Amino acid sequence: MKTDRRTKYTKMVIREALLSLLHNRPIEKITVSDLCARAEISRPTFYLHYADLYALLDEIGEDMITSAKLEEMMRLPFEDQDAIYHAIVNLLTVVEENLDLYRACVLERSANSRLPAKIAEALEKTVTGKWERDGDLDEKLDRRYITEYIQASFNAIVSCWAYKKENRESLGDLAKLIERFLVYGLCGFVKNCSRPGMPLPGV
Repeated sequence: MKTDRRTKYTKMVIREALLSLLHNRPIEKITVSDLCARAEISRPTFYLHYADLYALLDEIGEDMITSAKLEEMMRLPFEDQDAIYHAIVNLLTVVEENLDLYRACVLERSANSRLPAKIAEALEKTVTGKWERDGDLDEKLDRRYITEYIQASFNAIVSCWAYKKENRESLGDLAKLIERFLVYGLCGFVKNCSRPGMPLPGV
């Protein structure tokens, strides 16, 4: 038990050190020595837990995906917009808490991380997987198009938001924006563009 607590504490310190360093420099400019100095640990201690910095990145990425609760989010019907909104807020909160890492691994792809592939896997198991099981997916459509569209759209909006220097929307307002794009596409923002049977949200 004591060893477990010590291990958890050490890994927490290592993680916080990496996130702190990522705030000021790109991942390729960070060395294990830099991280150990910031975390105040020895190199053998680091290598006791991780093979290299990218193994650490992948572990943080796995935790991000778990915290995002994608599976729960994708069980929600599109009609339950309030629940979808709160699920997106949770997802954005996870991204914001790890924004420097998300920027390096996903938005800029400057880090050799499996996080983008893991996110794509999660989307395929949840979003497209659900639609496929429910018979809602066009059988002729390659499901990867949907996965890539959702991931690219979300990342484009988050990237625009993350690099804003002023007037950055709150997570709540950003969640509403993403919800409208995901549920309604461009018709959520263009007047006289609603589809039959689909009410147009206020613009």
